[in-house]
Amino acid sequence: MTLAAALGYAATHRRRFLADVAALAAIPSVSADPRHAGDVARAARWLVARLSRAGLGDARLVPTDGHPLVVTGSGDPDVLVYGHYDVQPAGPLRDWHSPPFRPTRRGDLLIGRGTSDDKGQLLAHVCAAESWLRGTGRLPVNVRYVFDGSEEIGSAVSMPFFSALRPGLVVISDTAMATPSVPAVTVSLRGTVKLQVTASGAPYDLHAGTYGGRVVQAAVELSRLLALLADRFPGMVITALRAGSGGGVIPARASAALDIRFGRGLSPSSVVRSVRRFLLAESRVRIAVRCVAGAPAVSVSGGVSAAVQACRVGFGRSPSFVRSGGTIPVVGEFARRGIPVLLLGFALPDNRMHGPDERLSVSAFQRGVRTSVALLHFLGQGRPRGGLLRSESVRCPPAMP
Repeated sequence: MTLAAALGYAATHRRRFLADVAALAAIPSVSADPRHAGDVARAARWLVARLSRAGLGDARLVPTDGHPLVVTGSGDPDVLVYGHYDVQPAGPLRDWHSPPFRPTRRGDLLIGRGTSDDKGQLLAHVCAAESWLRGTGRLPVNVRYVFDGSEEIGSAVSMPFFSALRPGLVVISDTAMATPSVPAVTVSLRGTVKLQVTASGAPYDLHAGTYGGRVVQAAVELSRLLALLADRFPGMVITALRAGSGGGVIPARASAALDIRFGRGLSPSSVVRSVRRFLLAESRVRIAVRCVAGAPAVSVSGGVSAAVQACRVGFGRSPSFVRSGGTIPVVGEFARRGIPVLLLGFALPDNRMHGPDERLSVSAFQRGVRTSVALLHFLGQGRPRGGLLRSESVRCPPAMP
């Protein structure tokens, strides 16, 4: 069982591996839209079949209260590889230069929703597993693969499954590189809360001519409150605003979807309490605040030595160590229990995740596959005899960006 043989297999099959990314990205697995529930299920079945072709014949679906998990193996592994196969909505089609769910090659870029977040990065690990299993006959470390269908909506339905697991190390590729040619290990993530805020004024819609200027308008009041709130929470983003249908009426209700990011020292519950307290104190109409999802800010640094060695094989250089403004809900669950997490990203810094023309660098993906192949090798070398692998957790030096 040699690293060279697995790397050779990956090189031989690199075109087919890229075609797999395009095939999976063509499935509109938008977890937030009930109209795409069938597509999410189709993507899950596609992954089960792909894992089986890789040599992981025990791949299967695990039901949740929402979208299913795609799972291999059983028990607590030395290494758990996590990814997610659900994606964000495409957004306005006019902003795309090609159909979002018809992956299109432009030079070194593969354009399409989910190519970077997270289907391409997820498949780098699947391709690495195949390279070992088909190229050498076995994996060099006890590893399980678990792919989430609900990450983009907070992973709440998936958490019971992860809460029951205690792997030696969790490996996730759902982050970006430092530059287009420099890989990165991400050592911290911001926390998040996603809120639905509803303002209610009159008990029903009112005639704009008769009542305009005479009543407090829910939409105007909500806009005022959100402007004040943004001053107090600079990490707040308004992801949606809704009020009325454009007729000559004063809408009785207005609503907003908020995404608030925060650093260490705060918690999702403390942020929700602060927002609710502020809105209720300032509002001149009825206000309801509902928390849709939340995750804490975390610092992680497991498996660093193996990651550095693997990046030298895959990219020809050591990774940079970076902090990210993003949030991966499951990371907080593992970090809370002291389980080491390695965040090793293969996406471009300008990958346009969640935006139009999302893209994956073909060359970075191929180097990511090589890195993933090598990572399994070096993690296998670090496995203590008769026990779970416990990769070192190191602190980010003060000089790091």
